[in-house]
Amino acid sequence: MVHFGGGFGYKGLLCCEEVALAWLAQRVDYPVRWLEDRREHLTANANCREHHYQITGYATSDGKLLAIDCVAHVDAGAYSSFPISSSLEAAQIPNLLPGPYVLSAYRCHASAVATNKCPILPYRGVARTGVCLAIEAVMDAIAREACLEPYEVRFRNMVRPEQMPFDTILGKHFDSGDHPECLRRAVAAIRLDEVRARQRRDEPDGRLIGVGLSFFVEQGAHGTSVLAAWGRPIVPGYEQANMKLTPDGEVEIHVGTHSHGQGHETTYAQVAYEILGVDFDKIKVVQGDTLYTPYSTSTWGSRCMVHGGGAVAAASRVLAQRAAHIGAWLMQAHDAEAYVADGKVIAGNSSVTLREVAQAWYLQPQTLPPQLDTGGLDVTAGYRAARDSGTFTYAAHAAMVAVDPATGLIEILDYAVVEDGGTLVNPMIVDGQIRGGTAQGIGTCLYEASPFDAAGQPLATTLQDYLVPGATEVPNIRVFHMQTPSPYTEFGIKGLGEGGAVGPPAAIVSAVNDALRPLGVEVYDLPLTPQRILAAIESRRPRGSGDS
Repeated sequence: MVHFGGGFGYKGLLCCEEVALAWLAQRVDYPVRWLEDRREHLTANANCREHHYQITGYATSDGKLLAIDCVAHVDAGAYSSFPISSSLEAAQIPNLLPGPYVLSAYRCHASAVATNKCPILPYRGVARTGVCLAIEAVMDAIAREACLEPYEVRFRNMVRPEQMPFDTILGKHFDSGDHPECLRRAVAAIRLDEVRARQRRDEPDGRLIGVGLSFFVEQGAHGTSVLAAWGRPIVPGYEQANMKLTPDGEVEIHVGTHSHGQGHETTYAQVAYEILGVDFDKIKVVQGDTLYTPYSTSTWGSRCMVHGGGAVAAASRVLAQRAAHIGAWLMQAHDAEAYVADGKVIAGNSSVTLREVAQAWYLQPQTLPPQLDTGGLDVTAGYRAARDSGTFTYAAHAAMVAVDPATGLIEILDYAVVEDGGTLVNPMIVDGQIRGGTAQGIGTCLYEASPFDAAGQPLATTLQDYLVPGATEVPNIRVFHMQTPSPYTEFGIKGLGEGGAVGPPAAIVSAVNDALRPLGVEVYDLPLTPQRILAAIESRRPRGSGDS
């Protein structure tokens, strides 16, 4: 078992090299390893996020959205990857485009276009990043035409909290939430009134200030019926967890999902602690290797805390029930009186520790009655959400930027995220997920690209050419939480692992266009490089008006 950081797309598909290596290992009867350098990885592995939209929004003069009409194309590369197919992102676009907004008419046609590039893969926030940028650009355009603040147009078109749960025009079932309140908090966090006042003054350095917003809904923890309807060849069902109380009173959790940076070792232990009360240092989590764990389709789609955490909770309750039965016998108490809390079985004023229960079961079975459940203190239980349409996390991203019209450079001055991920198991881990995803979204918007020359030669074959944001490019991302529990999941948990990467391009593009508005300029092609900013500014200048 190899533990690694980051997974994203490549953990979710079967590459031809993997098949070749398995075949070769069997032929030579010797371990074989695939090695590649960074240049090969950057030029020969995968492609994603290359979308093109022709989108029209129809609205009333007071900013009420009526309809969306869209034609979208996605670069799907030269061939398909199993099991996601070449239609991965194109198929998602019509499914996601309306986002959080209510409308009465909708048409969207999306195509996966074959090119001579590498195949597409599922990268964090599959299709949502481009979709969010497209629909949020429409909302900004409506605001501009209606002479309204962009946030006001969004308010007017959102699902109201009293409408939850809400079925969208596409039949998506929003489970819970207060979208307008989330947006209000983001507007307050970015201090919009102060930014507007600042815009009315000239900046000493000649830069232009802008503020932008984005809002999105992230469907996560997709259930069996959703994925079966997609026609996937591999469809997940029940997630399972195995739990055992060991002879020394510790707890082992075995789950088929695997953490590659999300901290499942901590959060699954928290779920067990919530039910059993066993100290964290006495809880061991074994994950990801089906030689020792129940079968799982593993970690993807913001599903683990909903499905895997639900399975851990279910197994914890079965284990608690069996331990309570043994503990009641040891205390000569009625079963109905006994319950597990704080690492003990308690009945009235009496208690025994789970360690004493374990020792009685494993080491002194002659002291126990013959009618006890012979399954003992090693249990496996499964979980499936009460409604398997998925959970619907949502977030508002707000960005303030400075654009230098002389150089085209963009600086993010402030960035705030308000996220509602349902009941949060561990807010610190959630903050890490959001900040990490937001950094990726900033990279998508401002830096990352794989260009080719006219002869088809790749021009970004090192990290000097393929730019990613570093410590000096990522601002202090301020994260604020709302917690609206899902009515369909254990503890009200929702999936939120991909959301951080979805909102940044739309928020930053909105902010940049807000800054450039005095120049009559808008930009939408990503990444927003200085060259593209300068080209847009230059295109608006009258001929012959260049500097002398």
